[in-house]
Parts: sequence; C-alpha cells; structure tokens
Amino acid sequence: MEWGEFILALAAFLGSHVIPARFREPLVAGLGRRGYVIGYSLLSLALLYWLILAAARAPYVELWPQEPWMRWLVNIAMPVAVLAAAVGGMAGLMAGFTLWGAAHLVANGDLAHVVLFGLLLVYALFGLAISLRRGIALRPTWPRLAAAVLVWLALYHLHPLVIGVSPRP
Repeated sequence: MEWGEFILALAAFLGSHVIPARFREPLVAGLGRRGYVIGYSLLSLALLYWLILAAARAPYVELWPQEPWMRWLVNIAMPVAVLAAAVGGMAGLMAGFTLWGAAHLVANGDLAHVVLFGLLLVYALFGLAISLRRGIALRPTWPRLAAAVLVWLALYHLHPLVIGVSPRP
C-alpha cells in the first residue's frame, strides 16, 4: 500500500480534529458533556494509534540518522510531558503534547515520522497558545502526581509491545 495507509490515517486523524466542531453541540446534547469528551477522547486515541502504526509501516526515507543521545532526549522529556499533562489543565496537556511531539520529532528522522510528529507538534503548539490565553490551571495533587508516574512507567514499559520500538537508549 506504500504511503496510502499513512495518508488515510493522517487525513482521518486531522479530520477528526476539524470536523467535530460542526457537530459538537448536537453530540453534547445527546451524549452529555462527559459522554462527548470520553467518546471523542477514545476516538482521538484510536486514530492516533493507527496513525503511529501507519507511520511505522510507511516506506522508510531517512532524513537524518538516529543517534543514541536522541533516545536520551525522549526519555528525559517524556516524564516532564506526562507530569505537565497531569497537573496543568488544558494548557498542561498541550504543553505535554508539545514536549512529546518535539522530542519524538528529533528522535525519528524518517520522512513519515517527521510528517507525523511535525504536524502533531504544530497542532500542540497551536492548542498551547489557545490554552495559555485562557489561563493555566495547575492542579498538582498527590493523586495526580502518582497517576503521572504510573502513566509514564506504563508508557515506558509498554512502548515495545504497543508501538513496536523500545524507548531504551
């Protein structure tokens, strides 16, 4: 299928973040705000997972080689990204995605992953700018901090099984 799956997954993911604005009100009315957020979050995660897998299956076109320090960069950035997402409200979530996208962009120098993480980085920066205008709502409670540590540990240890690549340097 060459680039076809990647292009389709990318279009579906980007479309899922543009089109719902038009249908949000009727969906919230039917599902309730919480139901809409849960459903939309699950759809977004499923499409993101498909997009990541499709990028890995796309033809490999190296733009820059992966160096060992690049994995260290990701391993340093990811705990901070997860922590920011856990305690910073929407601005923290967008800051976390910004760190995630930037670190993974540096560490993945093939064309499909540069497109993937480059677009996600731009999208996260856009979301971060909007969120910062609304203000930062820090919520650093012990349960949130503990959850952040558990989420990071899960991401680190499950990365080889779920994504197919070990994050270890």
